Amino acid sequence: MIAEDVFEFSRDFHEEIRAEANAIGEVMRETVFVEKMGSILEDYGEIESLVPCPYKGRGMKVDGYHYDDELKDITLVISHFMDEDDPAKARIPNDEVNSLFRSATNFLTRSLKGLQNRIDISNEAHELASLINECRGDIRTAKIVVITDGITQKRPADIDVIDDIEIIRTVWDIERTCHFYRTGEREKITIEFAEYCGGPLPCVVRKNETDRYSTYLGFIPGSALADMYAKWGIKMLDMNVRVFLSSRGNVNRGIRETILKEPDMFCAYNNGITVFARSVEVTSSEAGFGLVRAEDFQIVNGGQTTASLYHTRKKDRADIGNIYVQMKLTVIHKTEDVPILVPKISEYSNTQNKVQLADLAANQAPHPEIQTISNNIPAPDPTGGSRQTYWFYERARGSYEEFRNLTARTPAQKRQFDALRPKHQKFDKIKFGKVWNTYLRLPHMVSLGGQKNFGRFNEWLREQKEEDWVSFFKKTVALLILWNSVEKIIRRQSFQGYHHNIVAYSLAWLFHLTDLRIDLEKIWQKQAVSDKILDILEPMSQIVNDYIRDTQQNVTEYCKREECWNGLKVRDFTLPPSIRDEYIAGGGRPAYDPSIPSEKEVIEFCKNKGSKGWFELSKWLKERNFLTPKARSQCFNMGKFLQKGKEPSVALSIPCKKAWEEAEIRGWDHSHE
Repeated sequence: MIAEDVFEFSRDFHEEIRAEANAIGEVMRETVFVEKMGSILEDYGEIESLVPCPYKGRGMKVDGYHYDDELKDITLVISHFMDEDDPAKARIPNDEVNSLFRSATNFLTRSLKGLQNRIDISNEAHELASLINECRGDIRTAKIVVITDGITQKRPADIDVIDDIEIIRTVWDIERTCHFYRTGEREKITIEFAEYCGGPLPCVVRKNETDRYSTYLGFIPGSALADMYAKWGIKMLDMNVRVFLSSRGNVNRGIRETILKEPDMFCAYNNGITVFARSVEVTSSEAGFGLVRAEDFQIVNGGQTTASLYHTRKKDRADIGNIYVQMKLTVIHKTEDVPILVPKISEYSNTQNKVQLADLAANQAPHPEIQTISNNIPAPDPTGGSRQTYWFYERARGSYEEFRNLTARTPAQKRQFDALRPKHQKFDKIKFGKVWNTYLRLPHMVSLGGQKNFGRFNEWLREQKEEDWVSFFKKTVALLILWNSVEKIIRRQSFQGYHHNIVAYSLAWLFHLTDLRIDLEKIWQKQAVSDKILDILEPMSQIVNDYIRDTQQNVTEYCKREECWNGLKVRDFTLPPSIRDEYIAGGGRPAYDPSIPSEKEVIEFCKNKGSKGWFELSKWLKERNFLTPKARSQCFNMGKFLQKGKEPSVALSIPCKKAWEEAEIRGWDHSHE
């Protein structure tokens, strides 16, 4: 029996697909469906980022892919879009699902044998087939994901081996999509230790005196960890955030070398793993305690150790039978403590590569503050009238629907809610990170994929302690409007794929050429982007499209590299004079003044004053109660950044330079201090 919420979700989901396809124009609904599902799969952790590449041949079909250059795994996504919003009319028999799996498998196996030679070079699938063929000796695992807006029979993921490649098959139908979209809940990993360790895992138990948590210490066999990873993969690492860095890194190379050359010393050299679980079952005997079962098992530190054991055993045929790994497993007793304590456990226990928990990071400042602002700050009515709408920051998957269900119970209330908070004005943490890292001119980082990009963005965001979050929220909305507008331009160009990369690079290039002078406040007030900006972005996007394809490398991988961005920055492009009307120019917006220093000049100004100068200025301002507390604090923070040898950000340098100059007007003379 199909649940009522699935009917409602399917109806809304299809309405969104049709609306987006119609708004963009000349875009197939299945294309929009694949992209929306790609975002959901990214958020779930099924893939890191989806590269669309629709292709259909004799006995073959594929609609998107992701290749993990570090783990040498590939994911093929195949769509079965029925365009039917009534799930009862969209049931898909198992035979049809199996046929879809065969179509994607055929594409994989034929690509291993040179399929790219029979695909037109202009087709995105040509690059995918070439990639598979080039990496045929490296690919260890291929996951095939069927996505559909229909209902399938429930089936576990099944595993097969073809040409020495492990093939994993899984299905995302409308029921599974609905559950995750509305709740944000992922598949819970339950570990039965007898399955991996031959019985309960011996441990010692320490309960916290305040009863907030309990800790279990033990030594888990390396083969058990490798077996767990073989079954669960990255879903068991860091609350579903991909954190296993390349074995090219010093830490992972060291782990691999120890496994291969000194396995008996592994426990002595390795820091072990830190695990979070919702609950555990423990047995006790005269010999001591033993872990029987762990519910919602997540490795929050030690992902590199776990993945290295698995891959070294598989790739190098390493014997890990005598390797043991120290494990600290923590159970947090109160649900409300989980989002507070788990990030701290990960951060404080990690002594290898720094880990960002993207899922839980949204519970930390300033994300709750920004969500509160999004609920309370109405967007201006672009017509000049009194119609109010809100941009909703969905910092946790499903919070939009939850808020809607709590505040709108009747059909009339739901219509009112949808008018005030339309779905197209909803954005999540992944989109949040994309638009800001594009504005910070890091399009290569945006190209890394949603989770990785958010992790890097969130590190920067947490440093902005003196930020005016209301102003920051308005800038965010302006950047979202810019991104969405450019996305429509890109789709109309009929570019063969890489839309996401072209959007990020085109906008970052515009921000670079204008030294971040685009007036975001103006976009916020108008709730739209000026045609003068959009008219420039269209030819810029065409140049970007040609530029990123002009490489011998895989285009998707090339876009992730800083060299790609550095090459674009030096390309010649003359901005028309009309763009100056859209620049920030202070009160009353006088004409653009080319004498305004560039961001590089502003940063150099601050660096030249030295850390001592900024500390002295902060003290001088405080003693005289000059300027605002925020300005004084910014000067002090600039001193700390320079003292630590860090490069100050533009966002901090601009107000600091202004504070220095205003202080000089008031009598500040650093040469006499």
